[in-house]
Amino acid sequence: MAKFSSRYGYDPKDSTTPVIEEAPEWLRTIYVRNILTPLTYIDRDSRYPNEEGSPLGIKDLGETFSLMLRRMPEDALFDSWVCSDALSGMVQGVEWYHFYDFVELVARQLLTIETADLDDTWIKRFGLKQYAAKVNALFKSENVVWRFNTRCELVREIPAAYTKTLNKVDASLKGEFAPSREHYLKARRFIYERPLDPENGIKEIVSAIESAGKILIPGTSTLGDVAKQLRGDTKVPRGLVSVIEKFYAYASSEPAVRHGGAVDSKVSLHDAEFCLHVGVALIRYLLIKHGKSD
Repeated sequence: MAKFSSRYGYDPKDSTTPVIEEAPEWLRTIYVRNILTPLTYIDRDSRYPNEEGSPLGIKDLGETFSLMLRRMPEDALFDSWVCSDALSGMVQGVEWYHFYDFVELVARQLLTIETADLDDTWIKRFGLKQYAAKVNALFKSENVVWRFNTRCELVREIPAAYTKTLNKVDASLKGEFAPSREHYLKARRFIYERPLDPENGIKEIVSAIESAGKILIPGTSTLGDVAKQLRGDTKVPRGLVSVIEKFYAYASSEPAVRHGGAVDSKVSLHDAEFCLHVGVALIRYLLIKHGKSD
């Protein structure tokens, strides 16, 4: 599985990549003290028995993380007297996106250990579910946007105010609307998950509306056609039809969204998120108007 920094395309040489959330020192300190330390023990040294049954050896974990970053492990990492401080220093000192690589690495390590058929008591104390819950709670309390999903990946949290509507649309797009749902899910992934791609996020939500519109209004082939047909529908106010027309016009004219452009795209992630939720609202509105949703 690709690490966090690779999935999201964060690269110090690429200044165009949007930075959504950094990892300030205080966040790392709380993570190390309250979440990481209880999971670790001093390994490769018989003088330090792991009496608590902690799952992660400090030296092994630090070495694995160093190699993941293509760096030679520091000598201090293998000194039992200071290895704990050395690992903490690594976590505190790496680039912000590599901090999130480390958070995911710990999750994957715990998942691997869990598969050894350990007892429920151990899992409840040290297991992946507990770890993910603690990380998510920390990030939520400190207004950090990342959350663990079921694949041990950190993804952007969808604002709670939007979740209910998104879930309703997701549930409504079934059967003949399955193609529309596929476009919608792609848009959601491009904007909230992997890789961040605002242009394709807008393209896919427009395609989702078009796909649903072609089912609801036979004979149409584009969102523009849908809007034209809606102008003759007395159930739909003219002002709302204008919203659909302008939404389609924006997506069609913006470089690198619907068509190739002669200039660089200026679409931001915030533009794409706005378009996603406008598009979801339009899909839900059309479904309700045509008796296809609650």
